[in-house]
Amino acid sequence: MRIFVLMVVFCLAVSSVYSQQLTGTRNCATNHYLETLKEQNPYLEQERQQAQQAILQQLEQQRQWQNLRVTTTISIPVVFHVVYSNSTENISDAQVMSQLEVLNADFRRMNADAANTPSYFQPVATDTRIEFCLATLDPNGNPTSGITRTQTSRTEFDYTNDQIKSSSNGGVDAWDRNRYLNIWVGAIKDDILGYATLPGTAPARLDGVVLHYATIGAAPANPFIWPYNMGRTATHEVGHWLGLEHIWGGDEPSCSDSDGISDTPNQDDYTVGCPSGIQLSCNNGPYGNMYQNYMDYSDDACMNLFTKGQADYMNAVLSTTRKALLNSLVCSASLRADFGLAKERDTLVVAGASVQFADASAGVRPTAWLWEFEGGIPATSTQQNPTVTYPAPGKYDVKLTVSNGALSNTTLKEDFIQVTVNDLTVYPNPTSSYINIEQPARILVRKVELMNSVGKTVLTAEVRDRTLQLDVHHLQPGVYFLRLLSTNGTEIRKINILR
Repeated sequence: MRIFVLMVVFCLAVSSVYSQQLTGTRNCATNHYLETLKEQNPYLEQERQQAQQAILQQLEQQRQWQNLRVTTTISIPVVFHVVYSNSTENISDAQVMSQLEVLNADFRRMNADAANTPSYFQPVATDTRIEFCLATLDPNGNPTSGITRTQTSRTEFDYTNDQIKSSSNGGVDAWDRNRYLNIWVGAIKDDILGYATLPGTAPARLDGVVLHYATIGAAPANPFIWPYNMGRTATHEVGHWLGLEHIWGGDEPSCSDSDGISDTPNQDDYTVGCPSGIQLSCNNGPYGNMYQNYMDYSDDACMNLFTKGQADYMNAVLSTTRKALLNSLVCSASLRADFGLAKERDTLVVAGASVQFADASAGVRPTAWLWEFEGGIPATSTQQNPTVTYPAPGKYDVKLTVSNGALSNTTLKEDFIQVTVNDLTVYPNPTSSYINIEQPARILVRKVELMNSVGKTVLTAEVRDRTLQLDVHHLQPGVYFLRLLSTNGTEIRKINILR
């Protein structure tokens, strides 16, 4: 009997370690966080409006193409940054993987509780065609688990200063937002469950989602006992990151605002707990509030759907402000060759100039490079970032092949480098049929005028390229004057036309 009692006590002790009772209400700080960002950037509202305009234009195109578009699935690479001060906050890999599973189930409408969506909301509930994959490559092209772990001396983080996103302030720096959705996990101050950056509202170093560690994943991987232990906080905040507003509109109870989505019923305020039956507000009968929507404040167990309108909006965001993510290779461990010029230099140069190329390949880190430079010296290179000289005017192709063990990829950019003459050149002179004008890279000719010997303009042309050819077949032989208006001022050349 004594041994049995000891075993019971031991099991209860273990249970208390792995299951913890928490209290609190759903509290999303995304809107308050947006106001903090506005205080830091006076142009943010303008930038956000520009982003929203692009999204709305994309939405309109999607509506026009609705019957023509092939429905595809978009995969978003994710990295979880776990920032902890104790073992409880240092959540397990299993808990993180559970969260990834919840995101995929919720966004693809494969969640088991989709069956709980009321029949009257079933027609608008949908698969968003958005998935999430754990990154397998870090920003340097090295293998990663997709989970970073950073121990901190901070016991909690405040959303108003975003220290969890800064390694110099006890957090961890963001990975390239054009290749990753950054999700920071830690202890958030003031009972905040999470917050996110809306599209077009944050610099790259702050872009992403922040979640309270106890909201990550679903039981049994999530050991915390409270209404927010099914991973729906992440679904809610990623919805914000993809542009969705709270389903009831603004922060204050009102029937005069909206989330901007046509198939989500207007409701006056957020939902608390997990109601049952039809809850009416804002004359939204007969079916009432959609408290089952992931963008409400309901308990995790009560949430089970995104609508078609919300799905369309999120896909429009992924086609505009967050479209760079569609080219990310960090989940596939593949290799794609790409390049540009160092220091953002122009691909238009004068003859004899040297150009430094910059490898910009994506995916697995390359270990070998083979460059081919048409018209360049050297003609080939195995350096990662070679410098090449172009002695003669012309347009030249550049080819790069990168490899890493068994992986190899090649890209060719035709006419990538345009080499011009050193000085503004007019030829032939004298001429009988055509006048050719070539301008150097450092000068931009905007307009040319050909005048006869008494100053009358007989020919004009707008310059749209680095080279221009004037047809003078129809002009009488004699002396003419070519006036060139450029960024270098006005220049006049004497031209002889012979027959």
